[in-house]
Amino acid sequence: MAACEEELVGAAARPTASTRVRLAFGLLLLGGVALLALRLDLPGFFDNEGRYAEVAREMVVSGDWVTPRLDGTLFLNKPPLTFWLTALVFRALGFDERARLVAVGAAALTLVATFGLGTLLYGELVGLVAALALASMLGFVLEARTLRPDMLLTAAIAVALWCWQLAERDRPPRRGWLLGMWIALALGVLDKGLVPLVVAGVPIVAVTLRDHGWRGLTRLRPLLGLLVIAAVVAPWHVAVALRHPGFAWDYVVNQHVLFYLDLKLPRDSDGDTLAFFWAAWAGRAIPWIILVPLTLREGTRGATRIATAPARATFLLWAWTAGLLLFFSCSPSRLEHYSIPVLPAAALLAARTWQRARHGDVPRAAWRSLAAIGALVFAAGVLGAVCGRQLLSRTYWIVQVPVFLELALPAALTLVAGGALLAVAAMRRRPDAMVAVLALATIPVAAIVLGAEIVAEPLFSWRPLARALVAAAPRDVDVVFEAPEEYQLVAGLAYYAERPIELLSPPGFVPPTYLVRDVESMFLARPAFERRGRDGGRLAFVSDPQQRRDTPDGLVPSPFHVVGRFGDRWLLTSFAPASGG
Repeated sequence: MAACEEELVGAAARPTASTRVRLAFGLLLLGGVALLALRLDLPGFFDNEGRYAEVAREMVVSGDWVTPRLDGTLFLNKPPLTFWLTALVFRALGFDERARLVAVGAAALTLVATFGLGTLLYGELVGLVAALALASMLGFVLEARTLRPDMLLTAAIAVALWCWQLAERDRPPRRGWLLGMWIALALGVLDKGLVPLVVAGVPIVAVTLRDHGWRGLTRLRPLLGLLVIAAVVAPWHVAVALRHPGFAWDYVVNQHVLFYLDLKLPRDSDGDTLAFFWAAWAGRAIPWIILVPLTLREGTRGATRIATAPARATFLLWAWTAGLLLFFSCSPSRLEHYSIPVLPAAALLAARTWQRARHGDVPRAAWRSLAAIGALVFAAGVLGAVCGRQLLSRTYWIVQVPVFLELALPAALTLVAGGALLAVAAMRRRPDAMVAVLALATIPVAAIVLGAEIVAEPLFSWRPLARALVAAAPRDVDVVFEAPEEYQLVAGLAYYAERPIELLSPPGFVPPTYLVRDVESMFLARPAFERRGRDGGRLAFVSDPQQRRDTPDGLVPSPFHVVGRFGDRWLLTSFAPASGG
């Protein structure tokens, strides 16, 4: 009897499989977040990050958290959530690149939601592998260290789908999970406009119609959703619309409808080609993208109500993926990073392939294809080791930073090792070994890419130029920026220089409606700029980074002094600089 009691106590003390999986996920989450948050100060904010950092900085300095401003001018193109969160980090930690903790926190939340979704759809082990896949997905790692709204958007969509699936399984309280879904979507709208309603809406509506028909849409409590979205989103939008005439039309029509149709004014962005958009999606999902297509046939079977539960789950993930990719494929204004919100779906599909391979459901042809991919990666690595430096040296901006060329060999050797190990794991049909190879291969690849970003800082960040500007030009010197039509590029310069920047008027600029009354005060006309230079004014001039110029001749009236060149950014002064030059 005592022996039996001792055995029962021992069994109770041993962790269950579920506990071990959750413990493993907790360790993965903590370790992943720690690595993502390592040295966030490197590199400096790139151009796209600069606008969010500068608007948030001006919020903190001015105390006005309602009206976003950039370089002292209204900037109402974007919803405010990213600005607000960044401003909160600035208030707590000071003005520096640790504001990227906003993206790191969103990445952590996305990992939690991905683990939760995988657990509901396929079981806890698949949820764990999916979280591992996402945490070691190249595009996810890079985006988790980038200050912009897309990681927050991804978190909002992943959390919304997780809450919805909990509600669909009648997990009590069902209404509470639906409320969580609508709150997540509302925060997504406050972060990125109407995009999350489309991206999450496609899989939610597709699965609901499959399982319950048109009447099943009432299960989603649309009236509750409307009230939640109105409560979260309306206050800021209404307040700004009342303060600033022209905002409502620009935000709803210009920034959403006309932008989608590539008819927005001003023409401050160029859409990517369809091929590049799809290639960028696949590239961001490296290396796990190779496992995703192996679930496509199961996903198509899952479109029917009578399909197996795993097939129906795979259909949901493909609806999530295809919905976003097809939606933006129809828009000529698409940009490559718009595919980021489906990275969790790719991770879940890759984990499903691993699960099927463990059960022997992956055919021999698929294993041969994976082995062939490994061989191709190996061959690409050998080619890179032999002539990678020569190929890279043909790109003019890479040659400006010779350290770039030193990364060619370690990148090639990583491909050689990763490709060989993947081929061996596939030939031996070892799904666990394959997952280990893919996860571990991302560590050196991510380190190399992040290292490339650091050495590329002078080409894509304003920080080096701003430091030279501050050293060369006292604060009483007027700083003029040769603004492109995407005048917001001045944001990073204003952030790091911590001074107002005058914008040289871009030709043919058509302002958004909320700026019509301010456009004359926003820009400095070129004749006035040249007159100021001829009259002996002390000026510092920064050239348009979107234009390649091998010499600074003709940018400003002579005489001028060259302080430095930073990629395609020239810094000139009309006087002998205090230092540098």
